[in-house]
Amino acid sequence: MNALREEEPGVRNRWASGPLLNSRIMKRNMELNEINKWPNSWEGIREDVEYGHKIVKLMKPFIKQLLDSSYSPKTTKEHIDNLWLLGGHIIKHINFYEEDRNKDSLLLLTRFIDSFDGPTISDLSEYEQISFDRTCRKFYKYLVQNELNKV
Repeated sequence: MNALREEEPGVRNRWASGPLLNSRIMKRNMELNEINKWPNSWEGIREDVEYGHKIVKLMKPFIKQLLDSSYSPKTTKEHIDNLWLLGGHIIKHINFYEEDRNKDSLLLLTRFIDSFDGPTISDLSEYEQISFDRTCRKFYKYLVQNELNKV
């Protein structure tokens, strides 16, 4: 080990952080794999899955950004859970308003979230709604900076 340290200073430090880094990468990949299952969890009818994939496609880069951020694991999980809730809310909406199913997913999504808050979810406590709104604001800001300028 001393020979390695002499030849390459800092090798020991890189190796020491290797398992931790690999663990974070594995956890990130597991989270992203779970997100691919969201459309099936939102499904009410078969067409929901297809529209759900469009929503996930918009959310995934933001989720990757969250996973790579310096947020605590608890905060990151809270944001990801809130995004799942948002996607489910949109799918529920298009089941009530079938004409919205044909709308562009980005435009429909931005109908529900803005720089102030997200949709009101009746089952949430006040604290949970505040958390949900915080996630929606962050996601909206991300969409404005990265997606809406492409439209």
